[in-house]
Amino acid sequence: MKVRIIESDKMTSSLVKLFVGIMLPHIILSARDPPMVTIPGQGQLMGTYMKMFRIQTVIAYLGIPYAHPPIAEKRFAAPIVDGLPSWEGVRNASTIPPDCWQSTVRRTKKRHDEIFSQLLSKSGNDEEEQHTYDEDCLYLNVFIPDAPVPPDGYAVIVWLHSGDFAHGSPFELNPFQLVFKQKVIVVTIAYRLNVFGFFTTLDGESPGNFGLMDQSAALLWINTNIKHFNGNDSNITLFGHGAGGVSTALHLTSGDWSEGMFSRAIIMSPAGFLDTAVKDASAYAVSLDRTATTFGCFRRPTSMLMQCMRGISPQKLVDTGPELDWGPIVDNGLSNTTLMYIPDFPRNMIEKGLVRKVPVLIGYTDTEDGLDIAGDPKTGITLDVYENIIGEEILGDLSQIESNDTMCEGNTQMALEAVHFLYKPFPPITDQLLLKRKLVDFSTERYFVAPIMTFANLISKHVDVYVYRFDMKPRTSGATKGIPSWMGVPHKFDLIYIWGLPYWVRLPDNQVWESTDKRIADIIMTMWANFAKYANPTETGIYIKWDNFTQEHPGVLIIDRNFNMSDHNTLNYRGVQFWTDYYPKVLHFASTCCNGTFLEGGQVENKVSMASLVVVISSIVLQLLLRIT
Repeated sequence: MKVRIIESDKMTSSLVKLFVGIMLPHIILSARDPPMVTIPGQGQLMGTYMKMFRIQTVIAYLGIPYAHPPIAEKRFAAPIVDGLPSWEGVRNASTIPPDCWQSTVRRTKKRHDEIFSQLLSKSGNDEEEQHTYDEDCLYLNVFIPDAPVPPDGYAVIVWLHSGDFAHGSPFELNPFQLVFKQKVIVVTIAYRLNVFGFFTTLDGESPGNFGLMDQSAALLWINTNIKHFNGNDSNITLFGHGAGGVSTALHLTSGDWSEGMFSRAIIMSPAGFLDTAVKDASAYAVSLDRTATTFGCFRRPTSMLMQCMRGISPQKLVDTGPELDWGPIVDNGLSNTTLMYIPDFPRNMIEKGLVRKVPVLIGYTDTEDGLDIAGDPKTGITLDVYENIIGEEILGDLSQIESNDTMCEGNTQMALEAVHFLYKPFPPITDQLLLKRKLVDFSTERYFVAPIMTFANLISKHVDVYVYRFDMKPRTSGATKGIPSWMGVPHKFDLIYIWGLPYWVRLPDNQVWESTDKRIADIIMTMWANFAKYANPTETGIYIKWDNFTQEHPGVLIIDRNFNMSDHNTLNYRGVQFWTDYYPKVLHFASTCCNGTFLEGGQVENKVSMASLVVVISSIVLQLLLRIT
């Protein structure tokens, strides 16, 4: 496909003004002749020099197509990378391309998204900035240091944005400071989201996981072409946060899709990445029926369903379709023509050693979902409410067991007691805000810490792994507006330092970032860049001890004012041990007592009495105490 591109020197288009004025408020465009690069098989690109504070400069090429537009019959299909889009003349790569389609009507932001968006907005409020959306969105953006090129080329960092696989943009965060200060190339990519990226018919017509396939297509383009931007194609780090972190982890187990395309991985705050972030394809059977009914499409044959779905307008699909959490699925066996992306659940793959052997940096913040759990930050919770919330979580796990014995109803109390043993405060406390903080700790340890430690424990047998916990809360008060004083670092707020926000985000009321926050940003950016360059976050320029994680020494760097490795006083190893080793046994024995059947397991034949269950759980708790103390 060839597109005629008219040469243009109009470097102040409305889109560039948006990029400069809203996303990059301190950046101005240089008066130098624009940089040029030729991509074999596609054509010549004209980028732009971007300046910050008059003397800082980076080179940017925006909106480079890495696959054919996924439109018409290519909707709900794997990206096509053969014969990439090409053009005659010079393509203007200084304007922002549209984001992939996502709903702005239905989108319910999580509290941490709302507050972080307010921080990024120069006006300090959460009003939505104007975005353009298009199905033709498979573009990437390359940011390059304007500096002497290293002998082997620049290390390359590929950023996968967050957004629960439903929303997000590669332009949410500004890579300028990371590129300028650390002399690395940063590539940001757009990939299909929500129904466009993850719709599945549970068969070969539309097997799903297209958003992940887009990411692999972008990696293929980067491996092939980054050398033309002075990048080192042998030193590519895949880097993601939230859903982007889950994506990065999935690339470690993605069959043949991303084989040999990256040499390191940075995985930040990947909620449920071992288990709940990936669903069995059958979980979407009801969703598929609802979608067909909503749009008046024939459900079967699926070829007719796809013909109907491809004729619906993009905006109608995201704004009026059923509100479903489309996301990654195990697509093994769904198609004979599309290469499967997720052969099995990630935990199973990793336990079998079916994981890419590349160094990994992985971690989380100390109060990940705290803002969403907290509700009204000024009010606490009673002990009864605290226990009820934890109870509902455990009952949710037990509901995944199909029981054919009513005796199990009474035995659920034993599972609850096992969890309360660790998380029920003793002696009882009356401080309701402290109880709320303990509830946040419960959630963080269960959904983030335990899976991350399990992952690190498994892959540390093969590669170097560096694990962190981010406790560093900004000292600048304007950067923590909306975060209660009793809370630590919520989800996304570690990005303040990694992307150098103290250097480019304007705060409300003309408040100035404290110098301490800028110094910490420099340290964090250096460690992340060191890992990308050398596979060691403290290789150079840093006087911090960060030991790699091993089974014998499962150390975690606590990123706070001290930057020390964890011990039993700073990390709840007992909680980690409980969730990784003992809680599954509790559920197993609870199900065994009722002759139950696990939905994703096999038939459990023997029946255990209530007394036996008490003995078993007591034994588990005793083992836990003996191993931890």
